[in-house]
Amino acid sequence: AWVDFLEMIIPEALENASSKALSLRSGLPRNFLNYMGTMHEEIDPQSKDIPEALRQLAAKAGGDEEDQKERMKKRQIVKLQEAFKTEAKKKIMRVCKEALAMVTTGCDQIAKRFLSDRLPPSFSPQESALTSENRAENGGRIWPNTMVRLAKPGIAHLVMEDGKAVLYHNVDNSRVYHENPLSPMEFEIDDAPALEMLLTTSEPHWICVEDLIHGDIEDKMDIAQSLYDEGILAMFQEEKPDTSVQTG
Repeated sequence: AWVDFLEMIIPEALENASSKALSLRSGLPRNFLNYMGTMHEEIDPQSKDIPEALRQLAAKAGGDEEDQKERMKKRQIVKLQEAFKTEAKKKIMRVCKEALAMVTTGCDQIAKRFLSDRLPPSFSPQESALTSENRAENGGRIWPNTMVRLAKPGIAHLVMEDGKAVLYHNVDNSRVYHENPLSPMEFEIDDAPALEMLLTTSEPHWICVEDLIHGDIEDKMDIAQSLYDEGILAMFQEEKPDTSVQTG
């Protein structure tokens, strides 16, 4: 739900904003409780949301019997209230601006929570036959011309953390709720484009390992092999393996 998303990013947005804008850590106006709060708010006599007794009191307060001194005091209170609300709005907008910049990372946090809450993936016999669970049958070795794809949609998510490309997945989850913590896989930042291609290729599509975005074919093979070994990728060797490149 949206409330879960906002509960996750708003506290962090406030912390980040207060570390950047020292004005958020400045003190509140002196004696602000002398003019702020429900007891100091003006009552609208025309409002239908207030009791009749208060409506009559508000109407009487605005009548001709009110002396000039009391009127001036109320005007001053209104000015102070408006100034406080204007300053509060600036502070709130500063935090909202920080929160908007965190929408993407907030979605990553939701994805990690979702993966942590899920059961391990349940593969059909056809899906399982293409994963590392059936290494003996499908060969289990990634080559440049090996076709690969995500073993099942939604089982993995890529994030950027501390200068690393970190892949979270639920393959190692227990069927007992939260019995096993997530065991993410860390990669170098320049591996991210290849990882993104692998995680966004799912049934019925395949992608050839040599077509992954990366500088070295060996790195392409190593990345795909590590995900396959972890049970995240399915593989299909349509042609005779291209053994001209060896890794590991």
